[in-house]
Amino acid sequence: MKFIFSSDAFCLPVLLLALGAPAWAADGEMVGGIIGGAKNPGQAAYLEQIKNSPAGLAAGIPEPVLLWPAGAPGAVPDAAGEFTDEDKPALYAFPAPAGHNTGAAFLVLPGGAFTNRCMDNEGVQIARFLNRNGLGGFVLRYRVGPNYPSRSISTMDGLRAMRYLRAHAADYGISPDRIGVIGFSAGSELQGDAFYNSPADGDPTAADPLDRVSARANFSALIYGGRNLRNPAAAPPTFLFNTIEDTGHLNVEVSVLNSLRAAGISVEAHFYQVGPHGTSMSPGDPELGQWPGLMIAWLQAGGFIAKQPSLPGNSP
Repeated sequence: MKFIFSSDAFCLPVLLLALGAPAWAADGEMVGGIIGGAKNPGQAAYLEQIKNSPAGLAAGIPEPVLLWPAGAPGAVPDAAGEFTDEDKPALYAFPAPAGHNTGAAFLVLPGGAFTNRCMDNEGVQIARFLNRNGLGGFVLRYRVGPNYPSRSISTMDGLRAMRYLRAHAADYGISPDRIGVIGFSAGSELQGDAFYNSPADGDPTAADPLDRVSARANFSALIYGGRNLRNPAAAPPTFLFNTIEDTGHLNVEVSVLNSLRAAGISVEAHFYQVGPHGTSMSPGDPELGQWPGLMIAWLQAGGFIAKQPSLPGNSP
């Protein structure tokens, strides 16, 4: 039996609006990945949205690009032997607009506690902000628990996504040496696993052409989360954002900051006093809403993108 989403009410409403909803099943069956119906108000709201959501993707959301079109390694079928979208890691591609393309891009890793993915506020909205500033945004649908409890699976998906982007850089107007990663909460933990603690070069002898491509990130933004670093000297230049109030996630970011500083890796950190976990871009907030623009300025200062006129509405 499949479980797809958790009861994280912070993510679920925006997830469904952005990327459509799984099928509604009869009472007593699995409903939206929840056995036996809603267990709390967050799940109840989620199931109500499933019943009232139109089929298919919402307007403006691209078709997913499967990272393993023939089937992902380690994919687990449901009780009927079927593979669903949750077993098929994919990218939602938002290339930079023509005439406003810096040639740089981010692989976007939404959070969601490794049980769901905040695909709107930590995915699609981020990609669109990047587009307004001349960067491509590529949102990853990585595999999550409980069907995929091992972090090695999401790490595999992240590395595959980077390899795909670099191999197809010309198709999206990207410079292959200017592809970064931005992760939120659990997405930043995945980022730590894949791009800090397991950086992967290409294997020239690999049978799969994508495995011959480097999966290293050229720059990185960790947004309220990360992992303690095993080899900070091999880390990419890094931008950090968190709040002092978000103590647990702040602690790991401070650890990352200190490790990178000691290793001589370029790093910039912005820690705001007040704000809960999961603030995303905080549009309209005079303090927390500053970090996306500060990140763009950091990219410019580091030479990853050139300063250029931004499209209208480039604020969070």
